[in-house]
Amino acid sequence: MSISRICIKQALYSITFALIMFGCASPPTQIITLNSANHQLSLKQQQTWQINGKIGFKGPDKKQSANLRWQQQQDQYQINLTTIIGTSLLTLKGQSDEVVLVADDQTYRDTDASRLIWRVTGWQMPVEQLRLWIKGQHQKKDKVLLSEQGWVSQLTPNCKNCKDWLISYDSYKLVGTTWLPHKVVLKNHKNNSQLLVRINEWTL
Repeated sequence: MSISRICIKQALYSITFALIMFGCASPPTQIITLNSANHQLSLKQQQTWQINGKIGFKGPDKKQSANLRWQQQQDQYQINLTTIIGTSLLTLKGQSDEVVLVADDQTYRDTDASRLIWRVTGWQMPVEQLRLWIKGQHQKKDKVLLSEQGWVSQLTPNCKNCKDWLISYDSYKLVGTTWLPHKVVLKNHKNNSQLLVRINEWTL
């Protein structure tokens, strides 16, 4: 075999080996590590936001789902639940001293949003606490389980009328400069009910 053929053969082996190695190589996985205290401070500072997604209610004898739009501005909020085709199921508007719920062309008022929703629909929905929980934000006395990334993966709240809830988080994504959950599951052990929130879009 001539020297030129040997050189060509060796070159082909080198190219083949390089292609194999290139094909096996994978891009490096992004390692996310947050300072949990700083992350919670960032969540606390997010007082104005909007989410769009879906919400599902599941109880011992019934279940229902709806499209969800929640607008929060400081202590004021508006929650809209609609069907898949956009028909309004209910609209809830609240502020510090009054809550108004509109459903089936009827208007209901109360000072407690969770009580009002329960009275009208029979759904367990801890509205006042959920505006914090939906972000993955916890309070000082809550029991929390952190993920290896530093955000909350499970929350057992310690507050009035919420001790029976267990909140689990999944699918965190970076929104602007803040990591926020896109799947939140709330389970109430007392009445065996569950609330599932899937967030398609966060707007800060």
